[in-house]
Amino acid sequence: MQNTEGWGPAPTRDGTADLVAGLSAQRRRVFEALGDQPRPIGSIAGSLGLHVNTAREHLDGLVAAGLAVRTRLAPKGRGRPGWGYAARPAVTSAAGEYATLARVLADHVAAQGGDVRGDMRRLGRGWGRALVEDLPAATAPGGADRQVVELLARLGFAPDGAPEGCLHLRECPMLAVARERPDVVCSVHHGMVEGALEAAGGDPDGVRLEAFAEIGACRLHLH
Repeated sequence: MQNTEGWGPAPTRDGTADLVAGLSAQRRRVFEALGDQPRPIGSIAGSLGLHVNTAREHLDGLVAAGLAVRTRLAPKGRGRPGWGYAARPAVTSAAGEYATLARVLADHVAAQGGDVRGDMRRLGRGWGRALVEDLPAATAPGGADRQVVELLARLGFAPDGAPEGCLHLRECPMLAVARERPDVVCSVHHGMVEGALEAAGGDPDGVRLEAFAEIGACRLHLH
């Protein structure tokens, strides 16, 4: 597998999905058990079958990563009230589920063998067409290229440059999984651009994606 460390885009600024994708399987389980209301450590540990100390270690790690918050619970009886943990506001389990699903699908597809890149590119084309067809008419002036650039910006790729030349994709919403399975994730993104461009009335035949092409970006050519 090609070593892409240090090359390619940065995580999308929100970073939630990418942070979750980078968690260990055990810590991701703990994150997915969190809700928007603080729960005591014992309750979380019990629901996951973990020792309290193990759960505390993972919870404190999630707090340090910015994925969870720790607050004092309301006092019950004597003694100092304990700590409660909840998902950080605006961080939902959906982000964790999306990241987990992406990783599972990538592993599954890669294990099947065959034309992984081609299959994923075709899948991405369908996704791209659906994304554009679901948009209101004339969401972006300036033609098909501009609509695709606007779509990439909304999806978290931070495109930089002119559509008629080389676009630099400065961020990636699923960077951690893309580094592990570029043949799956990057191929889906390539196909997504082709499908979106076609649905917007453009010509998808000239689309070329150079994943992890340089420090700080992937390169995307629409022509």
